Amino acid sequence: MKQFYMDTNVYISALKPDDPYHSPSKTIITALERNELHAQTSVLTLLEVASASARAYATKKGHKDQKERRIFMLRTLQRLAALKVKFINITGDTRSSIRGIEAILPSVFNQAILLSLRSTLKTLDLIHLAAARHAKQLNDELDAFVTGDKALLSNKKELSEIMTIPILSPAEYADALRI
Repeated sequence: MKQFYMDTNVYISALKPDDPYHSPSKTIITALERNELHAQTSVLTLLEVASASARAYATKKGHKDQKERRIFMLRTLQRLAALKVKFINITGDTRSSIRGIEAILPSVFNQAILLSLRSTLKTLDLIHLAAARHAKQLNDELDAFVTGDKALLSNKKELSEIMTIPILSPAEYADALRI
């Protein structure tokens, strides 16, 4: 069974017909629904999906009915949960010592800081990379990090080497799997 790390934007792209990665993302999500693929993602994805769906509802509906917005948001999260995606959380605290800076940090933040020493990516991207790196250490069968993020894709050669896992767009991943 093919397994991959799913960046939040893959799920969100599948829900947005005007997104450039809508079609391949929808294909990937359909394969997850059919249990033809398995995915892992950061717990951060839950927050990002909740936030994006709340904003999308407010924009689409043009009004701010709080009850309807919450229902829409919860249904979007329920559809994500139904995919049986494994949510990665790097637990515990880690003592960090970087050039005289001493701190005890949540492990995912420590890993993200270490990755930031090698990259200029945004915070949430670094957290996803840290979660994917952790997932890959626990599961050698994880075969790709799938994302529609332009910053990640524009640095995919370098990041693939750092992560020891290929960074692919949804279209590249769907093509590679021939789905």
